[in-house]
Amino acid sequence: MGPHHVNPEEAVKIHQDVNARYSVGVHWGTFELTDESLDEPPAKLAAARSAAGLAPERFSLMAHGETRRIADLLVR
Repeated sequence: MGPHHVNPEEAVKIHQDVNARYSVGVHWGTFELTDESLDEPPAKLAAARSAAGLAPERFSLMAHGETRRIADLLVR
């Protein structure tokens, strides 16, 4: 899936490279398309985020069906 997706470590690097205030991982856990378990991407994102010194609220995941208002993020 590499040509079309990034892994959690790459996602954190992109977050840093574009100097993002907030990032949200959205494309995970819906379909089992790879050899990894469905819960592996969130665990890897948490590890990559921690290794980069990013606070959890700066790069988070949403639960399936969850919605968020962007304006709520911007006022923090």
